[in-house]
Amino acid sequence: MSNTGFQFGLIVVIFASVLIVVVVLLFLRYRKQQMAHQERLAALEKGAAIPPGAAPAPWSPRVYLLRGLIWSFTGAALTIALLLSALGSNRHYHESAEFLAMRARNVSQNLQIPIEQAREIVEKDEAARAAEDRGMPAAIALFGLIPLGVGLAYIVFYRSGESQTVNSRA
Repeated sequence: MSNTGFQFGLIVVIFASVLIVVVVLLFLRYRKQQMAHQERLAALEKGAAIPPGAAPAPWSPRVYLLRGLIWSFTGAALTIALLLSALGSNRHYHESAEFLAMRARNVSQNLQIPIEQAREIVEKDEAARAAEDRGMPAAIALFGLIPLGVGLAYIVFYRSGESQTVNSRA
């Protein structure tokens, strides 16, 4: 298995794992809400007092700051991780002229062909190896800018709301 295939497989496994965790959490939340609903229906049928629901947490505009920081740091981490992964997968095999000449001599001796023909074979092999081992493009790291932008939008929204409340107090 090539290095690129391994990286793709690793990405698929990580994505599937995250997807499974999210689905399980959503299912558990659904079951909790379903149980609360059944409890309320049973209380209504019996004529008992309806049990109070969970009180929502008090809202604060700082929620936008928290969301912005989470999205921004996630985007920055994703950008750095993708960039390092892309740079690590780009391998350039530039063999020295002496090494290529030695390979051409070996091919010439083993196949009993002229040295010029052996050089052509070695050069084609080197070009094929260079084309095969390109790896992941570095531009893939730009996908990390999406959550980074969302986070910055949340932070700007938080800051603009904060400035409006300061101006309205004055």
